[in-house]
This record gives sequence, C-alpha cells and structure tokens, in this order.
Amino acid sequence: MTFTGFTTDTLVSLPAELFSEVLPQITLPSELKVTLHVFYRLSRQRGPSPRRVSWDELAADRVLRRGLRAVARLRAPEDVLAEGLDAAVRRATLLHVTLPDGARSVSWYVVNTAANRMWAEQIGQAGAALAPNPALADERPPLITLYEQNIGLVTPMLLDELRDAEERYPAHWIEDAMREAVRANARSWRYIKKVLERWAAHGRHDAQDRADRPIDVDKYTGGAYGDLFRRGSDVSDLQ
Repeated sequence: MTFTGFTTDTLVSLPAELFSEVLPQITLPSELKVTLHVFYRLSRQRGPSPRRVSWDELAADRVLRRGLRAVARLRAPEDVLAEGLDAAVRRATLLHVTLPDGARSVSWYVVNTAANRMWAEQIGQAGAALAPNPALADERPPLITLYEQNIGLVTPMLLDELRDAEERYPAHWIEDAMREAVRANARSWRYIKKVLERWAAHGRHDAQDRADRPIDVDKYTGGAYGDLFRRGSDVSDLQ
C-alpha cells in the first residue's frame, strides 16, 4: 500500500544524536522499530518528569505490535519487543528501571539523558546500561541471568514460563537449548521451548545423550536383519 502523505506540517522533535550516532549503528530491525516507537511515545507525553513508558504499555500498543509482526512473522510480538528493548538497553539508548507496584514489579523505560540517569541513580534502580551491580546479579536465578546474557530481556510473562521449564526439564537441557538457539540465530523463547519439547518427545541424539542411555538390544535383534545380528553374535561367542 502506498503512503498518501502526512496530514500536518508539524514534525516530531527528536534529538540529533539519535540520527547521527544511534541509528547508523543499529542493525537489528526490532531494535530500530522499538527505539523509534519509544521516542515517538515519549515525545507526546505531557506531565511530570521523567517521561517514561512501561513494558505493559508497549506490549499493548497495537501500532507497535503490528510493526513487530512485520519484522518477524513467525515469532510472537512480545518476543520481538523483548529483543528490541534488550538491544536498546545494551546500547544505552534507553535505561531500564524496575519499580514496585503493589505485589508486582513494573519495568519502565526512559531515554538515556543526564536528568534521567540522575533520576535512575537516585531511586537506586539503574539498569544494566549504567554500572552493573555484581552483588545484585549473583542473587538472581542462574537461568534468568543466562537467558538475558544470551537471548534477551526476561519479561514478567516469560518469567513464569522459565520457572515452569525448570520444573519440567533438567537444567543442562535448558542451557543446551539456549546454546542451540544462539547457534541457529533464533534468539527467542519460542524456539528454545520447541527444542525442549522435541527432546522430551523424541530424545536427544547427541553423544552425551547416547552415552547416558543403555543399548536397546531389541532394536538390533528384531526386524528383517535380526538374524544377521544374532549369527554375528554367535560367531563371536565361539572365538
């Protein structure tokens, strides 16, 4: 569909560094779409500082979801959103701040400006784009840390699925499935989950898995070529 043109001569004001330093470095489509959409939403906000947008608001944004589906049609919009936000936070374009809201925590995102950095530092919740705190990282579940280091941001919805996977599968299975996702350049929970389900249904066919399982004798002594196997065994017994 051809774009018919803008309806106003008033343009959205964006910082020059976004175009001169940030956008030329972005290669991930999800990061590009999420970054531009966050700047767009924040530019339209009015009210107390700092201007910020939450994970829940972004996940529910129909315009953003439609754009993310166009990036990766076979992946859930939430997975693509998490990938884009994680990349933007790692680049330090955005700061990720977690604040309590009753019984739950809410993830907020602000643009990395001097005023916003000061705000994040004051509430003691600066994200990984600032100085990481090793003591806090060590207290986090290893699986979540591994996921965020290799795959992407762990959202509240994804956290429940990770905990469920820990109960269903051995820990080394989950780690190996993450490595397979990285090798396949398919960094999403959906891909990892499919790998785990396949292994659970059909078994793993790597060397470690074969070493751990006993030999299925019936597999070789039965069927059309069973007699050949048994004759070979009889000969070896006589030697």
